[in-house]
Amino acid sequence: MLTGQTIALRPFEPRHFETSVRWVNDAEIARMVDRVRPVTREDEQNWYRHMLADPTQVLFAVEMLQEERHVGNCGLKGIDPRIRKAELWIYLGEKSIWGRGVGQEAMRLLLRYGFQWLNLNRIWLHCPEYNDRALRLCQRCGFKPEGQLREDVFQDGRYWNSVRLSLLRSEWKA
Repeated sequence: MLTGQTIALRPFEPRHFETSVRWVNDAEIARMVDRVRPVTREDEQNWYRHMLADPTQVLFAVEMLQEERHVGNCGLKGIDPRIRKAELWIYLGEKSIWGRGVGQEAMRLLLRYGFQWLNLNRIWLHCPEYNDRALRLCQRCGFKPEGQLREDVFQDGRYWNSVRLSLLRSEWKA
């Protein structure tokens, strides 16, 4: 478990399925994470089994400390111990906590885990250009834009670019 001031990143467990399924089937959240098809509990269980079996991935549930309430999920995937890099992903499903710094705290804990515990040198992600909230979060956490994947996402009846961002260990330390 990774503990911050208001949240903890705990290992994702089967008890987190119900809230996760509800979130990824919410139209607003699905749009932000570029999901287009509905997800069943069985889909979530299969995803979870796949994650557990893959040593290049780590998955956390974001929980509020005082309430012990599941509010989001995050993780690292494609962890490459030789090149020392991984892709970060995060989403907060409980809209009541949006704008309260929870995403930033979760991302900072996940970055600390990646750079200190996994000894990564580079953590990267990509984000649809229409997701302003996520892009601002990345900027506040020190991520630098690397480029765009042109017309990478189809959403709202049109194509959107994805922004690719990264943070190096040396930048994180600073």
